[in-house]
Amino acid sequence: MFKRMAFSMIELVMVIVVIGILASVSIPNLNKNIRQEAIDSIISDIVYTKRLALLDNKHNINDVKWQMTYWKWRYTLCSKTNKVFYSVSSDMNEKGNVNRKESAIDAYNGKYLYQSNYFCKEGATPSEDDSPRVIISERFGIKNITNGGSCEKEVQSIAFDSFGRPHRGVESYSSPNYEFLIKKNCSFTFTFFNKDIKPFTIIIEAITGRVFVEK
Repeated sequence: MFKRMAFSMIELVMVIVVIGILASVSIPNLNKNIRQEAIDSIISDIVYTKRLALLDNKHNINDVKWQMTYWKWRYTLCSKTNKVFYSVSSDMNEKGNVNRKESAIDAYNGKYLYQSNYFCKEGATPSEDDSPRVIISERFGIKNITNGGSCEKEVQSIAFDSFGRPHRGVESYSSPNYEFLIKKNCSFTFTFFNKDIKPFTIIIEAITGRVFVEK
């Protein structure tokens, strides 16, 4: 005669308790890993921007707007769709808005570190030519970026000159000068949709252009 075996109520309760304990341990670690991955990825691309500036050595005494071509890291916040992304680019044609061909290449996949403002529209999908790493709202759950220090006044980008020094608002350069050279530390604070993940602040040090996370 076939006899059916079943778990007792005590056994079921014990299994549920064990699963709960494992979940309570693993979820904070998962959040911590996402936060650290976001820090590493974003800092890596800001430092990459600085390296491009050092290598490219953009300086043209015959062009009064040459400082507009500094390599810069620039972020975009889409208020209606909650998308957050950034680009690494150089305004080579000095028209104020960069395009895909003026953007840096992601060494990991050979795609552009760029995303068009069109992506802010509802239902818009990213181009296959652009690297998904720049869409930090989807990749890491970044909800917002706020500025501090010398970048506090609606500055959405940080640029570097041929000496690796940081500048803000390079789009405003209309003649050779260093008016927008950062002389006070600039900061960008990143917050997550998931409130259990602690925000982090990236500092760009004045004059030196050193990039690090605020402790």
